[in-house]
Amino acid sequence: MALIGVILIFILNWQWAWGILFLYWVIPDIFRGVTYFIEPVERERNPLLFWSIVISWIIMSLFSLSTLFITYN
Repeated sequence: MALIGVILIFILNWQWAWGILFLYWVIPDIFRGVTYFIEPVERERNPLLFWSIVISWIIMSLFSLSTLFITYN
C-alpha cells in the first residue's frame, strides 16, 4: 500500500506529500535517537552527524510542504 502511495505521489507530482513522508521518517528518529543514512547513525555515538541528518530531513520537509503555499519556478 505504501509503495502505491509513493508511486502516486511521484506520478501526480505532489511535492507537499514528500514533506509529509520526510516528517514521518524523521519524527520517530528523534525520539529513538537513531537515524539511517546508508548505515545507522546513533545520537549518543555521533551527535553532530545525527543532528545534521535530522535537520536536513526537516529542512527538506519544510521546503516540500511550502509548495502548498508558494509556487517556485
